[in-house]
Amino acid sequence: MDFNRYFNNKELESIIKDWEEKFPNLLKISKIGKSYEGRPIWILIVTNQVTGTDNEKPAVWIDANIHATEIAGTTTSLSLVYTLLSDYGKDETITKIVDSSVYYVVPRVNPDGAELALADIPEYVRSGVRPYPYQDKQEGLHGKDIDNDGRILTMRIQDPNGDWKISELDPRLMERRKPDDVNGKYYRLLPEGYLEDYDGYRISIAKPHRSLDFNRNFPSEWRPEAQQRGAGPYPTSEPEIKAMVEFITNHPNINAAISYHTYSGAILRPPSLHPDDEMDTDDLWTYKAIGKRGTDLVGYPNVSVYHEFRYHPKEVISGVFDDWMYNHLGIFAFTVEQWDIVSEAGISERKFIDWLRDHPHEDDHKILVWADENVGKDAYVDWYEYQHPQLGKVELGGWNNMYTWRNPPHHMMGKEAARNVPFALALGRMLPHLVIQTLEINKISEYTYTVNLVVDNSGFFPTYTSNQGKKQGGIRPIRVELETPEGLEILNGRNKEELGHLEGRSNKIGSIFLIASPTDNRERLEWTLKTKQGTKLLMHIKSERAGVIHREIVLA
Repeated sequence: MDFNRYFNNKELESIIKDWEEKFPNLLKISKIGKSYEGRPIWILIVTNQVTGTDNEKPAVWIDANIHATEIAGTTTSLSLVYTLLSDYGKDETITKIVDSSVYYVVPRVNPDGAELALADIPEYVRSGVRPYPYQDKQEGLHGKDIDNDGRILTMRIQDPNGDWKISELDPRLMERRKPDDVNGKYYRLLPEGYLEDYDGYRISIAKPHRSLDFNRNFPSEWRPEAQQRGAGPYPTSEPEIKAMVEFITNHPNINAAISYHTYSGAILRPPSLHPDDEMDTDDLWTYKAIGKRGTDLVGYPNVSVYHEFRYHPKEVISGVFDDWMYNHLGIFAFTVEQWDIVSEAGISERKFIDWLRDHPHEDDHKILVWADENVGKDAYVDWYEYQHPQLGKVELGGWNNMYTWRNPPHHMMGKEAARNVPFALALGRMLPHLVIQTLEINKISEYTYTVNLVVDNSGFFPTYTSNQGKKQGGIRPIRVELETPEGLEILNGRNKEELGHLEGRSNKIGSIFLIASPTDNRERLEWTLKTKQGTKLLMHIKSERAGVIHREIVLA
């Protein structure tokens, strides 16, 4: 299937319904809710339904396109689902994952915002489409495709007091004016758009009329608008986020998650609001180990949001998805910022947000050269005159940001999607899994039997996922239940037993000198039963995070 493309809402719905028809045992689609404008928010549930229901298997959560213009994640999440479906029965590892685990995939959290972004005459909003925080538009410049060419570019206006000048490296490029530059030809650069309440003289940049940020609307450490821009009036105020939170909370089998965003080419991990030393140390080590695996597979560095990905050195972000997943539910969640035109151009040594604020002009030229060679004229648009109805003669041009910086060019999307699939699959291989290591039935007299059960956790994660999960107290211990027929007497043991939790391999991360490897992933139970020969009973071994095993036992 061709993933060198982006999918509008109708195409997305058509594709996933087609897949459900072609793979009825492996894929079930459903709606977790509706958007503000009433569009369905689809979830794709990928598992082999013959081997068990999704809620009885450990799970990975995947979502994308929470921000309106970050459409690359939709294609990537579809590429992941297609890999799971099409390689089932052909690839041993994928077959095992689909048989024993489940992926919950929401390829588009924000169908309203994507509808605007992918329109023939696009509009770009951060997330939600309802007016926020005010009903009326604020005075100033609002971004818009003013010449209806399907792009929102940059306006260039000659002004002796402007902040920009034409680059000496390439006349298409603009270079910021140096503090002591005088006696030159200078310009103002503005987003393509219209001015609200323009007086003919002053140009201000208006606060967006629709400035909701869904990824500031989650319950964990939420802060109001005055402290966190775009947060919404209260946690989960937006139907899209409420739908996510309710589904995830009602599915305690989820252990790990990826939320696909753009851009920067980075695997982000919590915490966002606090330094690393305030996180549980073992969980931090586990986060770093998983992130390193992501780096190995994808090539993106794994970075701390608080320490390495802050929009302002004195400000922090809050109310975000991965913090909520970890803080409230103990789930190891990552934000994967896909695509990075900067590194594609060969610029590797940089700090992410700091580079965007300040970098050598030579870097801009390197990126332009790369775009010319790899994308063509659609990447950086030559300046052309346009008669603006308010500003008079302006020039339009510059970067077509939507398909250069914000998302990959169309012909590169498939490669970027394929690049990210292995990390999502790796999370599926890390999940905790209950397995019966031993199940012995011994006859000790004519009507007396012993049942010896040894259960292992074969996964990397423990059956409580993280220390934070254990601390929050919402993850039930493993239970073993015997469903016995009338007349069977339990002489030793009970028909409902608790095993506690089982460790995985995540608590054994360390150097070669830390080689102790106890069997803390294993537990044993024994029953003595009195009944006649040939009696059948059912055993149910249940873990919220590591799955459920049903086994019939015949006493013989």
